[in-house]
Amino acid sequence: MKKLGRPRKSERKENISVNLPKALVDEINNQLSYFSSRSSWIQIAIEEKLGEKFTVAGSTTVMLLLAVSHREDTSDFLRKVIESEVKTMMQVAEIEEGR
Repeated sequence: MKKLGRPRKSERKENISVNLPKALVDEINNQLSYFSSRSSWIQIAIEEKLGEKFTVAGSTTVMLLLAVSHREDTSDFLRKVIESEVKTMMQVAEIEEGR
């Protein structure tokens, strides 16, 4: 008999509970679009933090864009453009991950 439902992914995930300041959660939510996953965003952020030392050559485009957007000398207009691009890139990554 054929099993119904979603096929199991090779890597099992575990639910955890983390308390974060509301301002930080709001900032994360501002990075997401309607179709984005907060869990995926946080997972990517943790994986990047646990990775190698930050270097331009070893950084992803998203990491570099976020670094520029958090600089004090970045204009509000450029910050909004960067945030929009990052949201789009996260959506594409999630769609590709689901395939």
